[in-house]
Amino acid sequence: MPEKRQSAFIKATQAAQQAPTPAPVNTVTPLEGDTVTKQARPTVQREASAEPKVDKKVTFYLTQSQVDKLDQLEIDFRQIHKRKVNRNEIVRFLIDHCNIDNLEGL
Repeated sequence: MPEKRQSAFIKATQAAQQAPTPAPVNTVTPLEGDTVTKQARPTVQREASAEPKVDKKVTFYLTQSQVDKLDQLEIDFRQIHKRKVNRNEIVRFLIDHCNIDNLEGL
């Protein structure tokens, strides 16, 4: 039985493995001999707050009518204020502005 012929892929792989690997070229030669310098840019600083912002994941369940109302608040806000707001922002705002008097009918 004749010997099985090598595929072109195997020949190319073997040739690549046997060939000496060139040294990696990780340098850039400046065109006119100038040294490349890092550009100075101002760094954007976040506003310092009294407490660090650490979000905690909280899960709660709503009825379908409550979900619909939350969605409608989102839509109405977008139409009036011309910017997007998401459910998290609405719920956080409501919690931040709620007090014990708002819970009287609970």
